[in-house]
Amino acid sequence: MKNWIFKTALLISMTFSSSFILAQSSPNPADIAKPLSKASAIQKAKSISNKKNPEVIKVGMYLNDVQSIDMRANNYLLDFYIWFKWTNPDLDPTATFEFMNHSESWATIKTTPTEKPDRLADGSFYQVIHVQGRMSEKMDLRAYPFDKQNLVILIEDAAKDAQGLVYEVEEVSINPALKIPGFEFKTPTLTVSNYTYPMNFGDPRMLENGVYSRLDFQLPIYRNVLTSFVKNILPIWLAIICGVFALMLNPKLIDSRFQIAIFSILSLVALQISNGNDLPALQYMNLMDALYVTGYVFLICLMAELIIATKWIEHPDPEMDIKARRLDSIYGVVACIIFFSINCWFIFVTYANH
Repeated sequence: MKNWIFKTALLISMTFSSSFILAQSSPNPADIAKPLSKASAIQKAKSISNKKNPEVIKVGMYLNDVQSIDMRANNYLLDFYIWFKWTNPDLDPTATFEFMNHSESWATIKTTPTEKPDRLADGSFYQVIHVQGRMSEKMDLRAYPFDKQNLVILIEDAAKDAQGLVYEVEEVSINPALKIPGFEFKTPTLTVSNYTYPMNFGDPRMLENGVYSRLDFQLPIYRNVLTSFVKNILPIWLAIICGVFALMLNPKLIDSRFQIAIFSILSLVALQISNGNDLPALQYMNLMDALYVTGYVFLICLMAELIIATKWIEHPDPEMDIKARRLDSIYGVVACIIFFSINCWFIFVTYANH
């Protein structure tokens, strides 16, 4: 009887012990097949020991569309594809790359065709990402409207510096049907360079300032010269020519002459306001500012000439009438030659230097 009780107690004890061991060793269902977040991917990448030879990540880009360019905000909305190829299974460059000239990152949309990277026949990993986002680049508008700009995308890895990861350009292309209203464009470029930061971001483990491999995509854009001239500069010249018409009237038509000159000044002001609506507040003068200033100087001098001619007309001496007409003729020719010569010089120098 005692032997039977002892065996029963031993069997129960072994059963409870096995159940306890299995419960401790079973994985948590919430942890099974749980994808890595970006923060986890960064920490995992940082935990990989640095090698003498950094990991090489092949990168390609395809620009699908330029949806908008906001000159006032110095940014532009792009639709493009970027793909990565790598060999180290412990890395995920698609989770750790970041845009260095991002604007409105909260509105950026990133989509991938597959949740996990594909394994290629050569054993490397491949993932393509479709990005729709707004990028920023401070635009130099000194030569506006003959300015040449670059739509730039800058990319770095957030987890590893150039000692641990370097990019390698595989291919870059654009949509053959791409159109950018108001602009023409040239062939895009995709280059890789090392960018050195002037600090170590407070990390005492970094012996030197941070050096990171940086991808630099650039799409050169420019405006059509003839279209820019007709839309921006020709209206200024037409306003000046309208002011010169006042000199062709009889000096005795005082009201009509002054009305034409005042109308030309108001037209020039309206043109400048309309032109400035498309540009940001600039701390320097661009080409259009120089042309407007010369236009204002011309019209102010025209008003002064009309005042002098009016005083001479009101003089009782008939010789003053002839003198006033001669002044109109001389000013009309000389001032126009000076004005258009200065304008052409401004345009030529600006276009040649940009």
